[in-house]
Amino acid sequence: MIVLGGQLSTAKGLDYAIFHAAQYGLGTLQIFSRSPVGGQSKPLPKTGTVTGWLEQAHIRPFFVHAPYFVNPAATDPQMKNRARVVLSEEMIRVKRLHGDYLILHPGHQQETSVEESLEALSQTIRYMLKKPGFVLIENAAGQGREIGASLDDLARLFSHLRRLRRIGFLLDTAHAMAFGYALTTADDVSRFFEQLDQKIGLERVKGIHLNDNMYPVGVKRDRHAHLLTGQMRPEGLQQLLSLADEKHWPVILETPGKDMAARSQDLAVITQLMDIGQK
Repeated sequence: MIVLGGQLSTAKGLDYAIFHAAQYGLGTLQIFSRSPVGGQSKPLPKTGTVTGWLEQAHIRPFFVHAPYFVNPAATDPQMKNRARVVLSEEMIRVKRLHGDYLILHPGHQQETSVEESLEALSQTIRYMLKKPGFVLIENAAGQGREIGASLDDLARLFSHLRRLRRIGFLLDTAHAMAFGYALTTADDVSRFFEQLDQKIGLERVKGIHLNDNMYPVGVKRDRHAHLLTGQMRPEGLQQLLSLADEKHWPVILETPGKDMAARSQDLAVITQLMDIGQK
């Protein structure tokens, strides 16, 4: 049985988000522990209370997304130090929230080569892992000076980190398509995961952000769309869902909307395709 979840707002409280997820039959959840674009971080619930909520709602794994306002690939000393302070603090916040994973965007180049940026990113991740917790690298869309969009970039990053155990990969399908990986047909999906296995290893994959992309494949523009309203087609999506089911990868919807009511069409598409696949 596929483990389905969503990115949910905590504006009404983390407990509200957790039980909202349970109301829609979700088995996993992703949140931001603070505003992703900056500002004062919110106080966290009392230690121990979140575990009870998660157990009561049958939510696991529990994902926390790192904020966007720091650049983990920064080479400028001041920006690098800022990223390390914020992201180390975020590792502590995930621990206090009894989260399973912290999801991290790779960041972007400054006035350096891609290789130097990847090395800086690997150093920042090593610094983060001085704290307890597990970090997942999410593939980028390749917009502007983003790094970590290609499987080759990611392979080099994981080569830098190969001896570290608390590091994994989370696939964002919209970002993959934006960069140029077609996930349209079942064959497209199979070829992509063969490449991913060769370059990174499927054992590194810990989940999927399941999103369609409004823009054509390869234009390096990231705009999440509801499933089957952008570049995805039913046969490719069905193959992707089957692989997630087979590999026990949690699937997280980040399609438009702050709650699951806004994603009811996505839930219906997934249910229909999984029913077809099981016949």
